Amino acid sequence: MKQRSGIIRWLLVMLMSSVSLATYAQVPTDSLPGDPGAIYVYTYQHLKFGAFTQGASGGTVSIATDGSRTVTGTIVALNLGITFYQAIFDVEAPPGSLISITNGPDATLTGSNGGSITLQIGGSNPGSPFSTTVMPPARTPVSIGGTITVGNSTAAPPGSYSGTFYITFNQE
Repeated sequence: MKQRSGIIRWLLVMLMSSVSLATYAQVPTDSLPGDPGAIYVYTYQHLKFGAFTQGASGGTVSIATDGSRTVTGTIVALNLGITFYQAIFDVEAPPGSLISITNGPDATLTGSNGGSITLQIGGSNPGSPFSTTVMPPARTPVSIGGTITVGNSTAAPPGSYSGTFYITFNQE
């Protein structure tokens, strides 16, 4: 009998510890509401300069915040069906939030056939600082332009160039 009651106690202890472990489950963090005063920035469109040739000495290619493109130096813009456009970020923040934008340092873009190009981030539309006017989940689109400085074909051989630039959206 003592052996049987010992087994029953052991089974009850095991059963109770299984039940108590199940009661400590946590709510997944992705189901919790976000910070109502936070700022969220989403990339909508990447900055792209399209097709061009640099000629004998190179020059610059600029994309404005409205997506228009201009070239300087011996650069010739090509219309080969390769699109060019400004970067667009969607900012989600409470209405009336004052947002300023800080551009990072110039970026170096590396080529698929060697070489490099320097990218300088331009201004934004709306200009910095700006105030958000829409209620989340609606977002405020922010367009950002930039300028690349392209050398001759030895310094920047034809090919695809890519890299990363940094900007900071500050909620004041």
